[in-house]
Amino acid sequence: MFDYLYYRFYRLWLKSSIAEGAVIMAILSFSVMLTTNILTVWGILVQYSLISYPSDCEYWILFSIIIGVVFVYLFFKGKYKKIVDKYKQEQRDLFGNIILLLYVSISVLCFLGEALYRQGKL
Repeated sequence: MFDYLYYRFYRLWLKSSIAEGAVIMAILSFSVMLTTNILTVWGILVQYSLISYPSDCEYWILFSIIIGVVFVYLFFKGKYKKIVDKYKQEQRDLFGNIILLLYVSISVLCFLGEALYRQGKL
């Protein structure tokens, strides 16, 4: 699933006005979404007093680590090229776009829901 979501972000950026940077932009976009997922789980753990909410510094460290791990994973031995080649023949472009839209929507809604609940606004 990790590889497929990266590929969908890659395809999204290929269709943009900065297609030449699709590999890097897909990695950054995917890293932002992964950070959102981790912070959502982190926020739930904060609500149960298991850990404290990250400071600004901890947030940036977490985000940097996620970007670093994703970069290493995808660039090690050209893994990103293998992923693109693996899914290039996919005929279900609309289905893939729906999967990406669902992933982003659910991630953002869960993140916002957790943040609003933690602040007592939900």
